[in-house]
Amino acid sequence: MTRPSDIRRRILKQRKITLSPHSRKPITHDDALSSFPKSRLMKYIELKYNDTLAHLISKGTIYEVAKRLDINYTTVSKWRKLIRETEFFGRFEE
Repeated sequence: MTRPSDIRRRILKQRKITLSPHSRKPITHDDALSSFPKSRLMKYIELKYNDTLAHLISKGTIYEVAKRLDINYTTVSKWRKLIRETEFFGRFEE
């Protein structure tokens, strides 16, 4: 008989998601590398596409990115603005 934990491990392995040691919480992209706080949706999209959010939303128009990532175009616009502002103000803090 297959246990639910074995099924969960197999599914996570197929999706190439690793678990942090002694925890059930998935390891996400390193937040320390990000200059802005990420929402759960941002982290989910990074995990799903295995790339940084800034890289994912910078390719193409807002509408193309929204369709490719299956999110609303206003969300893409807000995220682009957030990243642009943090990069701009981050230059002066250094």
